[in-house]
Amino acid sequence: MSSSKFSARKKIWLLQSPTFEQALQLLDKAISQKRLIQMLGSCYVEYHGRARSVLTEGERLIIMKRDGAILVHKESGVEPVNWQPPGATLKVTQENDKLVLSANRAKPRETVRIDFSAITMISASLIDDTGELSMYLTEDEMQRVLSANPDLIELGLRTIRRERHVAPGFIDIFARDTQGRLVIIEVKRRRADNEAAQQLHRYIKSLQGDETADLRGILVAPSLTKGTHALLQQLGLEYRKIEPQQCAIYLQESDSRKLTDYFPESQ
Repeated sequence: MSSSKFSARKKIWLLQSPTFEQALQLLDKAISQKRLIQMLGSCYVEYHGRARSVLTEGERLIIMKRDGAILVHKESGVEPVNWQPPGATLKVTQENDKLVLSANRAKPRETVRIDFSAITMISASLIDDTGELSMYLTEDEMQRVLSANPDLIELGLRTIRRERHVAPGFIDIFARDTQGRLVIIEVKRRRADNEAAQQLHRYIKSLQGDETADLRGILVAPSLTKGTHALLQQLGLEYRKIEPQQCAIYLQESDSRKLTDYFPESQ
């Protein structure tokens, strides 16, 4: 295969029914140039992290974005069946009769591994997108979407209820993780500051000793003000970066169902 086919100035690279050697060559170059990559092929997907999941062999669309995000899509539906958020390190190798794509995160330690037995198509594109999205999602709508789709916050998280009243105020989302621990979630639509961290800490303290001392606290927001991340660590709390735009695509589906359709019985 000529190197001109993968010229750095070329807008789109495209391979149809490539060999694994050809696919490996394209992917190595595309990942290093942070191109938008789309792959269609037959694959097996496995996730290891806070939980474990397996998606058996099937033909799927894989999308890799320049920020390290990776999405695994089936032939229908809006949501990916597996994904890694931005910041993942992408790596591709050939192992015997498989092409293996892995997306690894260090904090928390998570890996999505995709084993391709056949590849139908690969494209790698240079995207120039300087437009901005104006989003008017309210904080209540973000809470509603995250309550119905807690996997957006953490894989395997289960919502118990919304807006639970405690002495300092109202907990936005009350949940349980895969290890059975209770999780208190505070949602902010805009950049969260030290007061948001202190507010979450007050909720945790109000429940400790009443129900259990083994509580987790997660602050969800698009970003944090200077010093807030350090304060969260000091208080033993966690942070998840979620933009209102990420919640917006789930809003229409959430509106078509009752929220109780998503929730397990309170435990």
